[in-house]
Amino acid sequence: MTEKTSELQAINTAWQIAIQEILRMVVRDLYRSGDEASFHGHIKRIEEAAVDSIYTGLMLRGTDEWTEVLVKEKASNFVTSLLTSFTYDRV
Repeated sequence: MTEKTSELQAINTAWQIAIQEILRMVVRDLYRSGDEASFHGHIKRIEEAAVDSIYTGLMLRGTDEWTEVLVKEKASNFVTSLLTSFTYDRV
């Protein structure tokens, strides 16, 4: 792997970790009260709304249709991966 590729991969990974930790804190604070079923219901609703927004609202200028579909798919996968990684933890 070239140095440039390694640097881009490190930046991408760092960005994903940072966003995940911010979301973890927001989700924990928003849904601190309530039971586990309620928590999972909120997470599922956020996931569905985010994925829907990506597919219906995201318009990438200057890209072809294939790139736009690929970006939307990857963004949706990131949303699902992030949100399903959260666990109910009554702090």
